[in-house]
Amino acid sequence: MRRIDRDCTSNPEIVRRCLKQAQLLNIAVNTDTVPYIIPLCFGEEEKDGRYVFYFHKAKEGTLNSLIKKECLCSFSITGRCSLFMDEEKRTCNMNYASFIGKGRVSLVENEDERNKAVRLIMEHYDRGTFNLDMRAMSAILIYRIDTDEYTVKATKGWRDEECL
Repeated sequence: MRRIDRDCTSNPEIVRRCLKQAQLLNIAVNTDTVPYIIPLCFGEEEKDGRYVFYFHKAKEGTLNSLIKKECLCSFSITGRCSLFMDEEKRTCNMNYASFIGKGRVSLVENEDERNKAVRLIMEHYDRGTFNLDMRAMSAILIYRIDTDEYTVKATKGWRDEECL
């Protein structure tokens, strides 16, 4: 990370705040020629300092064929952003926080874990009390990303904002 002053990887409060604000996880996987990237809804949990992310997809599609059972991926998640204008200096910048990681993405086949993943996705979007018909889950695939490494970066302006 070039801007060490923005490194917040070891600050669990900032990490949680960034993830809570985020709406999409952008995942990139390799093809034969160029990376394939797609934005996804997600849910997450932290276990002993390691993050697991869950997402769902229709049973057909490019991402599914690239993942097959398991593959390496990179991903990024961005918390709320706001443009900062400094009239005196006549400059502008972006206040933001980001979670960028690498990991292994795999298909979730265990029914209990699938149900947990759906619950985590719903909770991430504050819909944990929604009475979802779990039979609809047979029409989708659930994937998980086990994070191997990650960094969390936040600008001072973002850290100073009252964003919760």
